[in-house]
Amino acid sequence: MERSYQKPEFMLRNFFVIAGRKIWRSKLFASLNVLGLSLGIVSFILIDMYVRYEKSFDNFRSPQVYRVAHHGYEDNVETGKSAQWVPALAPALKNDLPEIADAARLAHTSPFMADPVMQVGEKTFREIRIYYADSSFLELFSYEMVAGSAATALALPDQVTLSESAAKRYFGNKDPMGETMLFHRGEGGISTLKVTGVFKDVPSNAHLHTDFIISFKSLEFYERLTTDWGWGNFYTYVKLASHTEAAAVEAKFPSLLKKYLTYLADDPANGYTVKLTLQPVQDIHLDSKLWGELEPNGDRRTINFLAIIALFILVIAWVNYINFAIAKSAESIKEISIRKISGSNLWQLIGQLMTESALVNALAIFISVAILELTLPLLKNILSLPVVLALGQREVGIILLLFIIGTFASGLYPAYAISSLKPLAVLKTKGSRLFNISLNRTLIIFQFTASMILMISTVTIYRQLDFMLHQHTGFDLEQTLIVKGPAIKDSTYRASQDFFYNSIDQLPNVLSMAMASSIPGEHVHWGRGYSRASDPQKSIGANIVAVDEHYFPLFKATFVAGANFSDGGKANQHTIVLNETAVRQLGYTNPSDIINETIIWHESDKNQVPKKVIGVVKDFNQTSFRNEVGPMVFALKKYLYAPWAGEYYAFKIPARDIDQSIAGIQQVWEKVFTDNPFDYFFLDDYFFNQYKSDQRLGRVFAVFSFLAMIIASLGLFGVSSYLILLRTKEIGVRKVLGSSSAGVVRLLTRDFMGWVFIAFVLACPVAAYLMNQWLQEFAFKIALSPWIFIATGASCMTLALLTVTWKSWHMANINPAEALKNE
Repeated sequence: MERSYQKPEFMLRNFFVIAGRKIWRSKLFASLNVLGLSLGIVSFILIDMYVRYEKSFDNFRSPQVYRVAHHGYEDNVETGKSAQWVPALAPALKNDLPEIADAARLAHTSPFMADPVMQVGEKTFREIRIYYADSSFLELFSYEMVAGSAATALALPDQVTLSESAAKRYFGNKDPMGETMLFHRGEGGISTLKVTGVFKDVPSNAHLHTDFIISFKSLEFYERLTTDWGWGNFYTYVKLASHTEAAAVEAKFPSLLKKYLTYLADDPANGYTVKLTLQPVQDIHLDSKLWGELEPNGDRRTINFLAIIALFILVIAWVNYINFAIAKSAESIKEISIRKISGSNLWQLIGQLMTESALVNALAIFISVAILELTLPLLKNILSLPVVLALGQREVGIILLLFIIGTFASGLYPAYAISSLKPLAVLKTKGSRLFNISLNRTLIIFQFTASMILMISTVTIYRQLDFMLHQHTGFDLEQTLIVKGPAIKDSTYRASQDFFYNSIDQLPNVLSMAMASSIPGEHVHWGRGYSRASDPQKSIGANIVAVDEHYFPLFKATFVAGANFSDGGKANQHTIVLNETAVRQLGYTNPSDIINETIIWHESDKNQVPKKVIGVVKDFNQTSFRNEVGPMVFALKKYLYAPWAGEYYAFKIPARDIDQSIAGIQQVWEKVFTDNPFDYFFLDDYFFNQYKSDQRLGRVFAVFSFLAMIIASLGLFGVSSYLILLRTKEIGVRKVLGSSSAGVVRLLTRDFMGWVFIAFVLACPVAAYLMNQWLQEFAFKIALSPWIFIATGASCMTLALLTVTWKSWHMANINPAEALKNE
């Protein structure tokens, strides 16, 4: 008898029809399978989009552009590392090193003035993205000009280039080229700037965002900056010549420094050395953690960890398909054997089973895309992901690749394992003897190990966040309204300030008021050297906060020695308050010993100002708990000329009638400081905003560890269903011999709990290592308590137990006669 052969197109159609029928008949298994794959694909795509976004920072700029970083050492111990250094560096690099094609300086307005205001006609806005830059900066940094020339837009003094959004804000639809803007610089007076260029808004994936770039020549002291090797608040960017290696340039830095820094050449044994390094501009966002970073940076370790998580979750989802496929195959092994006896060859059977895999993966892909399209805005909001993330052509390519890999990765092993069985052996033997469950066991252990690592990490991150959010900072931040000080000032400002104080005192809804140059939550960028009068050569660096006499009472600071400024009178002109860290670094072990002592304030090499210490305040956290508490000096602002220092007005207001309190303050403000924007915020929100990236990381870990555990539980359900199904006859015999349902459940769940316990043992050391590494970034941190691991393990064991018990209880309560009859 001749065997008939099916045409390929008919055979393929037949594969899909049969696969569809089998999926339809097993709705529960198919739904769980598709759900697991969909969750895995959604998680992978979402994390992949975020990881690629983080790794894309500054890719639109030339790879030959570098930032020069400064490292200071004392006795071969690094004492500081900064993204900023001196303004004379860029000209020296450009003139002395032929390997450097170009060099440009960049400086934020903060070293020169506080919170300036831009004005065009009646429009006034306080701006924070204002920078001074050399004329070559726009070309070096690949700014895309909409109007004007990048080569000449910053060539002359008092020229400014704007971002498109800033031009729209001030000029509307009018062409801004050639127009003028008033630049209010606080105590520095008013400048008139001419608009000579407009550039496209800098993309979000950049380490520097600017709205205004003013020509460096606009600075009054521009000429002396070319030879200034002492003022360290300037960024230096360089572009290397073609075919030049960064290491070759760095090797020339020591000789250049000795040429210009005479103290390094004349006294090499003084213990202080300087080192310069080149940072690729594309690496700054993820790899740089220096003092003076332009904007908050990311972390490469975290990004790589997220990439591993994405891969783990996807692999877990694919593993589930293998487990489900093998679980379901136990019900259709005899069918496959009969088909083989009837003439189906190996490739036809593999094709049939691979078609089922393709269909399930296709359904999962379709559902995943639908979920992403519908929920991406919500997911970005929940996880605080960048707004620019969106499904694009690259994501479509990745999805197609996932479909191909997923089909083969999840379908090939079950297809080959099932179709290669001997038909006669299958008909004579129970399926439990035909399959080696070692692979299933290994995969389940892998799934739960990865899931537990994520869960332990999530719990640790949230505990550290909770510690930081609820640990007392040393200052009272509650019910504190902050208003940025005026930037538009004239000769009557001091008198206006006194009038403002007196007017606020009359408001019934303001409990107290204080003024300071810096507030908790803000990095202090004003510092000087200090030494004991008895040893002026040995100094420490300390940050300065200029305050009034109401500052410490308003924040309820604790004095460990001495007292606060008695008033704002002349008697306190040369008195200062130190924090505990500054006292220790000056060599005093007992804070009381420094009271009434004279400390030298090194304003400059030629200006050494004696100050009397009247108080020592208990250390408080000026910034986040990531940072150690540094030495700080507090002095009365009214006796310091520091136009760069800035002003913040702090108001304690009652919890009731907050809106009325704010309205009263605003009314007085607009009456006294006419034309100055009324910018306010609450201090606790501002302070805890430092932990935004950590909170986002916690949410990401929480969401994806939950998804990983759900997917792993689905896999455990599949394997448990398969293995319990193969023990149907054993269960029937045990029931006939008198075993209770509870006893059968214990028997069936024992092995699975052992697998989960092994996963727990494997996950603990890995999670402990990873979290210890993460916690090293915090100066103040929690201890990795054993209870974190125990609670996580217990939660996973409970979830796994519930997953297995459902099927076990069902099988334990079947009629023994039915179980034995089916055998």
